[in-house]
Amino acid sequence: MKLIQKTSRTYLLLSAIIFILSGVMLFFVLTSVMNNRLDEKLLYNKEVIAKRIKYDYPLTIFETEELTEAENRLYPNDTLIYKDTLIFHAIEGVEGVEEYEKYRQLTAYETLQGERHKIITRNSLVRNQDFVSIITLSTIIIILLLLTGLLILNTQIAKKIWKPFYLNLDRLKNFSIQDQNAIELEPSDIEEFIELNNSIKNLTQKLQSDFNNLKEFSENASHEMQTPLAIMQSKIELLLQSTDLTKEQSEQLQSIYQAGQRLSKLNKTLLLLAKVENQQFSTKEEISLKELIEKQLENYEDFIANKNLKVTTELSDDNITTNTVLAYTLISNLLSNAIKHNIPNGTIEIIHVRDILIFSNTGLPLDQDPENLFSRFKKASTLKDSLGLGLAIVKKICEVNGWQASYSYQDNTHQISILFKT
Repeated sequence: MKLIQKTSRTYLLLSAIIFILSGVMLFFVLTSVMNNRLDEKLLYNKEVIAKRIKYDYPLTIFETEELTEAENRLYPNDTLIYKDTLIFHAIEGVEGVEEYEKYRQLTAYETLQGERHKIITRNSLVRNQDFVSIITLSTIIIILLLLTGLLILNTQIAKKIWKPFYLNLDRLKNFSIQDQNAIELEPSDIEEFIELNNSIKNLTQKLQSDFNNLKEFSENASHEMQTPLAIMQSKIELLLQSTDLTKEQSEQLQSIYQAGQRLSKLNKTLLLLAKVENQQFSTKEEISLKELIEKQLENYEDFIANKNLKVTTELSDDNITTNTVLAYTLISNLLSNAIKHNIPNGTIEIIHVRDILIFSNTGLPLDQDPENLFSRFKKASTLKDSLGLGLAIVKKICEVNGWQASYSYQDNTHQISILFKT
């Protein structure tokens, strides 16, 4: 949920609570005020009647009613009782139809001229309730319009204020560490956003600097290591050609030569892995996996024949979009892995249909956790020339391209699947 939506919902919820409480409070306050006014009017009417009784004025429009014994016992002193009551009467203008109408009633028990009297005055509440309802409804509508206007205004203001933030967020998402140009951010007059922009610029500059330093170090280190390794291997080759060497010395030199070759291969592989991680292979193009796999099968033809492996393929003409070097490395490592970890007279099956590529090969079960298969230096075999980096490079190539790599083993067959996301 976006920040604007979250704050708007919070304001809306708080406004709704205030709106409901205000409407209820307004209704009760208006009802109380109107009842107080009615009570004053009823009291005035009661006083008029009491004066008529006190001064013996004829009550031509009022009916008198004597108190019962129960009322005399309950109200021995002068007492005023206010209450709401319903009176059943005919509806004006409609013959034969009657209904209940709500009234406000004052019942007074007083002693006038030495006699106990019960005086009742009433006034209809229908008009007062209509008046209260109209005022309450009008006020609620005004408050609702006001809250709606404030919500719309707040949303528009928030969008305008946060616009530079979202623009900078998009630019930050599209920022590439390989880009040597400084990131361009949308300016803002808000202090917090200004501070955020400065922090982002400093951070991206530091990232670019560290990336360039690491890239330069990796390339220089690889180059400087390759030179002495090449010299060492050439010297060992000359020594191996010497006729004065004993058998033991020859074996030791061969061991050193193989270790040098392994070290040279490890250096090149780690450099490639670093380049993939640093996304230095950013150029992409349409690549035919069918042509690439067929070409790699020709390159590994001698290794396949050496183990007498049977290779079957099912390749579609669908292309993928990636870097050429990465695609070549991916197929080469998968094919090399399928050959190295196969058994003599085994099989290799390569399938590419639409968005999935599957390499299957016969072989012995793994002696380690399959989850570690794509980790660095986690070897599934004891081969001396295996570095444990082939599938790690495959995994990293898949990550930088947004693909998915998975492994499974069933019926003495290892299967590595690559799902290309389009």
